[in-house]
Amino acid sequence: MNKKYLLGTITLAAAIFAFLWYSDVLFDTTFIFGLIPYPVLFIAYIVFAIIGIKELLKGNHQFVVGLIILLATFFAVRFFPFRDAKVAWDYRFHSDKRLEVVEMIADGRIESERALTDLPSGYKTLSSDGTVYVFENDKDGIQVGFWVFRGMLSGSMEVVYSSGGEDLIWKNETGHPIRSIKPLDEYWYYVVTDY
Repeated sequence: MNKKYLLGTITLAAAIFAFLWYSDVLFDTTFIFGLIPYPVLFIAYIVFAIIGIKELLKGNHQFVVGLIILLATFFAVRFFPFRDAKVAWDYRFHSDKRLEVVEMIADGRIESERALTDLPSGYKTLSSDGTVYVFENDKDGIQVGFWVFRGMLSGSMEVVYSSGGEDLIWKNETGHPIRSIKPLDEYWYYVVTDY
C-alpha cells in the first residue's frame, strides 16, 4: 500500500502542477469545461490526505513521505507565482517569433485593419487564442498585444510590444482599465487588464 500511496501522491502533485501551469490555455480553449479539474484534483487531494493521516495515526510511518509531498504541494500551490513564472518562460521561448509578427504587422505583411487580428498559421501558438490585438500601427509607433490569457470580465493578461514604452500603452488604454504593467525587456511588457 505504501508504494501505491507514494506513487499516487507524486502523480497527484504532478497533475496539480501541470493543471495550474496550463489552466489559462485550458480555459481559453474549453471555456467552462476547463474548470472541471479543480474539484476533481481538490477531492483527490483531500482523499490522499485523509488516508495518509489515518495511516500515520495508526502508527504506520511509511506514509510520512507521501504526506510531506502533499504538504509541499499545498505550499507550492499557495505561494508559487505560476502565472508570472509561465509568462517569463513563455516570453523567453516565443520572443523571437513574436518580434517577427510585430515586424510583419509594421510592414503590412499581416493586415491589421481591425484591431483584433488573426495570426497566420505557424504563428497561432504565440497568442492563447491565435489572435493579436493591434492597439496602434502608424507613424507614432506600434503596439501589439499577444494574449497570455484572454479573460471575459475576469481579467486578461498580455505580452505587449510597445515601441513607445509604457506611455504608449497608457495612451492606448481601452475601456478595460489596466491593472499593472511590468517590463519584460526593451519594448516588451506584461500587461494585466480588467477585461
